[in-house]
Amino acid sequence: MKILLINPNRYHTPPVPPLALEYLENAIRLSEHECRICDLCFEDDPAHALDTAIDEFTPDIAGLSIRNIDTVLFENNIFFLDDFKGYVSQLKKKGVPLILGGAGYTFIPGGILEYLNADYGIEGPGERALVTALDMLEAGTLDTGTVIDGWEAGIDPDMPVLRGKSIDLAHYIKKGGLAGFQTQKGCLGHCHYCGEGVGQVFHRSPESIVNELNVLAKQEITDYHLCDAEFNQDLAFCHAFLEHLIEHGPKISWALYMRTGPYDERLFELLKKSGAIMLTISVPTGPDSIANAGKMIALAKKYELSVAVDLLLGFPGDTFDSVRADIEQMRSVAPDTVGVNATLRLAPSLPVTKTIMASKEHREHLAGKISDNPELILPVFYNHITVEMLKEIIGDDPRFRIEGFERTSNYERLKGSE
Repeated sequence: MKILLINPNRYHTPPVPPLALEYLENAIRLSEHECRICDLCFEDDPAHALDTAIDEFTPDIAGLSIRNIDTVLFENNIFFLDDFKGYVSQLKKKGVPLILGGAGYTFIPGGILEYLNADYGIEGPGERALVTALDMLEAGTLDTGTVIDGWEAGIDPDMPVLRGKSIDLAHYIKKGGLAGFQTQKGCLGHCHYCGEGVGQVFHRSPESIVNELNVLAKQEITDYHLCDAEFNQDLAFCHAFLEHLIEHGPKISWALYMRTGPYDERLFELLKKSGAIMLTISVPTGPDSIANAGKMIALAKKYELSVAVDLLLGFPGDTFDSVRADIEQMRSVAPDTVGVNATLRLAPSLPVTKTIMASKEHREHLAGKISDNPELILPVFYNHITVEMLKEIIGDDPRFRIEGFERTSNYERLKGSE
């Protein structure tokens, strides 16, 4: 079977290389199937580029990678799926069936499959699941509307990864993007506000990850942002990977996301030795989580790592006074920058959505299209701590930024302050 893997993401602030498609390409390369990547990110005429790729490659099926449904932030939200509908129409006119996947697709798999009128989907990791789908399609056993469970399929932790062949990483970097890599798939958390927590993690082997980075080093790529949900899911794995990177990997500079536990001092020592320069800690509202973040910030400073915090506020039950207390506590632990977000992007599977929808009082603080939008594909936000409230609390402290008004990442903020 021949599959055309499509990157429809044309968001340029910053442009993000389609890492998932490179991993999928490697998995397919090791199977009996064939693939080609069509990257539309920088195309002047993406529709023409897609038509050309279809005509030249004549695929049996296409795969569309959906990284994001929208920008998630309430202020200045950008919705992406309607732009993708045009690509779906092109494929249908050419008689090419379509399978969906990606982190954004996994957020609301059934709803997005219907919204885009696609044929099949993969929820979760795609490397093994996509090869399974191609085998089934070739055998005539893949029913239209099927969503394959990538969590059940898992990953090959030792899969050899050769990158930089089909994606022009140098061009992304020239345009302000940053190369990425992954050490694991999934998240052990079950946070009531987050769709990434599936309660399981598949770790790649340290050898496979470091071999991948050595391949990229030969292409003079040395700066990275880790693309894990949160790096510190399992301390033993973190230690093993970092030790292997230090001993056998190239010299790199990299940034990463972490949760407020688990951690130990050895983790921060190894991060510094491995070339890590900055980390972002995801912190939900509440004194305990901020206190844990404070201990991590102290360790990061000891090892000269820059620290950003993504501070999520405005849950049901939060008040002006509790938010003020959280922000004052965050000031005291002194990260380098704090992105403050007090709006929740709802999805039908999230426990916090059920809490909000069950309360008339909470529903009064919803913004977005509610009617004829049962799967919440179109963005619906819960917001009862307003921007004006946040501005009053934050004052003129330059470390705090209310998310949604600047199209800059934590990485860009911290690099710009150096």
